[in-house]
Amino acid sequence: MILRRSAALVARWVHTFVSVAGFGALIFFSLTGITLNHAAYFETADPMEREFSGQIAPALFEGGAVDRLGVVEELRAGEGLRGRVVEFREDGAELLVSFEAAGFTADVYVDRLTGAYEGLTTVQGAWVLLNDLHKGRGTGGAWSWVIDVSAAVLLVCGLTGLWLLWFVKKRRRSGLAVTALGVLALPLVYVLFELA
Repeated sequence: MILRRSAALVARWVHTFVSVAGFGALIFFSLTGITLNHAAYFETADPMEREFSGQIAPALFEGGAVDRLGVVEELRAGEGLRGRVVEFREDGAELLVSFEAAGFTADVYVDRLTGAYEGLTTVQGAWVLLNDLHKGRGTGGAWSWVIDVSAAVLLVCGLTGLWLLWFVKKRRRSGLAVTALGVLALPLVYVLFELA
């Protein structure tokens, strides 16, 4: 009996603090789940686009080899580009350098012979930025950890909720039945309405 009461106290303590810690993630990922599911209503009608051009130092192309890091850093510094490089393609006398961050893309074409470049940045609205954060698109390793930790916290919250339900004898059977129905409903809806 004492062991059972101790287990219930531990479950309640863990559930309470994990729930509080995960509340922000629950709200964020729930809201952005809705905006992703109905993206057409939340997309920016006219993303902000900016065309730019300039010149890269010729020393970055000397001897036929391209100093990739130097090119990327010079473009970042000169044009305020951000995000990670998702493509760096050498195609004869031309380079393509593409940057990507949440809600942001940039494509830059560089002439290897002259160092002249032209590019286009696209900045999306706040909803697209939030949706990209939800998907982890254009984000770095730190945000990937935020997504993983959020998922783990919410999983622990759900499991400790079930653990607490186990100690409520009156509601155990009905609670477990509703949980099972909820779990089965997800694939069932997909099979019935999407694969039919």
